[in-house]
Amino acid sequence: MRLLLVIPASSAEAERSFSTLRRLKTWLRATMTQARLNFVCVLNVHSDFVDTLNLLDVAEQFVAKHDSRLELFGKFATDK
Repeated sequence: MRLLLVIPASSAEAERSFSTLRRLKTWLRATMTQARLNFVCVLNVHSDFVDTLNLLDVAEQFVAKHDSRLELFGKFATDK
């Protein structure tokens, strides 16, 4: 039953994943770790969701995780 819940309704998502990976398998792939390649593939496949993200909020959350990041990147100017 669990297997049926995770299988996509169509093969379009799987085909999109392989197409994305083929585009990413360039000379840049040799400089990436496997984990980073996986993350980039997921971001590309789900680009419709990623496009809706507020990048300023993502950057602020990233910097807030560690004090060393705050020293390196500083605070972001917000129009809130």
